[in-house]
Amino acid sequence: MPLTSHANVENTCLRILRDRGFKLSLEDDENGAWGYLWIAEKDGFRFYAWNAIELLGLVAIFDHVKPKEDTPHWWSIKGPDVRKELKEAAEAKAAKE
Repeated sequence: MPLTSHANVENTCLRILRDRGFKLSLEDDENGAWGYLWIAEKDGFRFYAWNAIELLGLVAIFDHVKPKEDTPHWWSIKGPDVRKELKEAAEAKAAKE
């Protein structure tokens, strides 16, 4: 059975974050359109997401990059535009079908 982005995965994500030493909290979205902002904090870094799955994904970037300080765009990784490549491949496949 595939793992999908679903609410039944969120508690697992939160437990992973807590086990990794992140302080977790929720804040009301200021305009109320999205509900809550999920927040994880550690070592002077703060991560905001609309759900716990996204929050764990942002922390995965932090874990991969291992920034020493909170500088602008510390999360950016140089290299090919994989997003663009995947979209073009999907469009080419759809055009053949």
